[in-house]
Formats: sequence, structure tokens, C-alpha cells
Amino acid sequence: MGKSFWIPLIIAFGSMGLLYLIGFLADINFLVFKWSPSYTEISLLPIGVGLLLGYISERIIKDKAKSNQMGN
Repeated sequence: MGKSFWIPLIIAFGSMGLLYLIGFLADINFLVFKWSPSYTEISLLPIGVGLLLGYISERIIKDKAKSNQMGN
């Protein structure tokens, strides 16, 4: 488990957390995570964006590793 695992994971969770924080601070309904004993409301947009950014960063790392192997 090297760089190719941790960097996309950190990017994914970091972007999710950042979007939820922005939604909380700016009171943006489609970026909010609300929890109470009677109900839980979770916006799926930050999760989707986080997963997408994690996937894109993983592809970039794999493509760079492949191009470095071809260059050597």
C-alpha cells in the first residue's frame, strides 16, 4: 500500500470533508450533513465529488507510473 493507495483516499475524504464544511458554514442545503435523533439528512453531492476526485487522482498516478516504466 504505497502512494497509489493513500493519495487518492486522502483526496477523496478531504474533498468530501471540505465540501461538507463549506455547506455547513455557508448554510448551503445541497452540501449539508444534518443529524438529529429523529432523522438524518445527508447530501450525496460531496460524496460523489469526493469519489470522482479520488478516481481521477488514482488514474493520474497510475498513468504517471506507467509512463515512467516505459521511459526506463
